[in-house]
Amino acid sequence: MVIELLAGFKGLSPFKDATVDDSWDQINRCYVFLAMVLMGAVTTMRQFSGTLIACDGFTKFHAQFAEDYCWSIGMYTVREAYDLPASMVPYPGVIPWNVPACVPRRLKNGSMTKCGSEKDVLPADKVFHLWYQWASFYFWIVAILYYTPYIMFKQLGGAEYKPLIKLLSLASSSREQQMKEIQERVVNWLFFRFKSYIFGKGYYAWLRKNSFSLVIGITKLSYLLITILVFYFTGYMFEYDRNTWYRYGADWYGTRFSSYMNVNDSITLTKDILFPKMVACEIKRWGPSGVEVETAQCVLAPNVLYQYLFLFTWYLLMAVFFANLISCFLHISEMFFSNGTYNRMIDQGMLPDKPSYRYVFMNIGAGGREIVQILTDNSNPLLFSKIFDELTSLLITTSKNSAFVENPARTDSSVIEFDSSPSL
Repeated sequence: MVIELLAGFKGLSPFKDATVDDSWDQINRCYVFLAMVLMGAVTTMRQFSGTLIACDGFTKFHAQFAEDYCWSIGMYTVREAYDLPASMVPYPGVIPWNVPACVPRRLKNGSMTKCGSEKDVLPADKVFHLWYQWASFYFWIVAILYYTPYIMFKQLGGAEYKPLIKLLSLASSSREQQMKEIQERVVNWLFFRFKSYIFGKGYYAWLRKNSFSLVIGITKLSYLLITILVFYFTGYMFEYDRNTWYRYGADWYGTRFSSYMNVNDSITLTKDILFPKMVACEIKRWGPSGVEVETAQCVLAPNVLYQYLFLFTWYLLMAVFFANLISCFLHISEMFFSNGTYNRMIDQGMLPDKPSYRYVFMNIGAGGREIVQILTDNSNPLLFSKIFDELTSLLITTSKNSAFVENPARTDSSVIEFDSSPSL
C-alpha cells in the first residue's frame, strides 16, 4: 500500500524520461525546484519538531507560556545597538530599548562628557523578527513558483511534442525493421506540420509556424521574472532593511552592514542582523499596579540553520538569474538569426549543406526550427539524417506540384528558387 501511495507522486517528479524543454529551463524546473523542496522539508521538520526558542529572565510567567507568547507575537532587537562595540552589549542588537541615549562618562583629565537633552533624541527603534514563522512556507511557495512555468508550457502546446521524443528514444534500441517504421511515422508527423508552415499564408499561418518558439520564449521569460520577484520580495521578509538581504551573500565574509557606523568598533555582521540568535521579548499583562511589563532574552536556535539555508538561496538565485538571462538572450538570437541554428543542425546531424536543406529550414519558421532542434538533440545523427533527408524530399516535391498547379507551363525543377533568408 505504501509503495502504491509513493507511486502516485511519480508524475510530480521534475526529472522526466522525455523532456521537451532545454537544459537551461531544466535548471529551474528540476534543480532549483528540488533544492527548494529539500530546504522546505528541512525547515518544516526543524520548525515543527524540537525546541524552537528558550527564554530566560521571566519571573511572572510560566516558561512554556512565555516561550509560546514570544514565538507568536514576535521578538525584537534594537536597531541602535547594532552600532555598539562588543563590550557594551551581550549580543548584537540586544539592549533595553529605553536605555538612555547618552551616559556621562569621566575623562582622564577629570572632566565629564556632555550629553544633550533626552527630549532632542528619537526613541530607540525596535526591529521585530517575525519572518521565522514563515521560513518553511517560503521554500515550498518558491518551489511551486519555479514549477509553474513548466505546467504553463505543457498547457500551451509543449506536451504535444513528447510522443515525438518517445518515438526517437525507442529507435535507438530498436531493430532495423522497427527503426524504419519509426522513421516513417516521424517523417509523416513532421510533414503534416511543416507543409502548413511553409505553404500557409496570412497572419494565422505566421502565428502557427512561430507559436512553439513564442511559447518557449514566454516560458524562459517567466523563469527570469520569477527569479527577480523572488529575490526582490524576499527582502520584505526582513523588517530591518530589505537592502540588507540584497547584499547578504556579498557581505557574508565580514563586510559591515551600515554606512554610518565605525567599522573598527563594530561587531555586527549582516548574518547577525537578518538572523539574530539572541533576541529580546516583552510581555505585558494587567497587574495590581496596572499594566505590568517584563522583558527577557530568548535564544532563536533555528536561525543557526536558517542563516546558511538563506545564504545558499541567495547564491542560487543570483546564479539562476544570470542563467535565465543568458537563456533568454540565446533564444531571441535563435529566433532572429537562424544561420547559426542551421549550422548547428548541420554539425549535429552530420549533414551536407544542401540548398534544399537550407530552403526547408529557413521557411518552417522559428517554431519549426525548434522542432528540428528537438530532433537533433534526441536522435542519433544517422537516424536524423535519414528523417530530414526524406522530409525535405517530400516538402520539395509538394512545393513543385503546388507550383505546377499554379503555372502548368513551368514543369522543370526550376519552379523552386531556394531562398536562404529566414522566415519568422
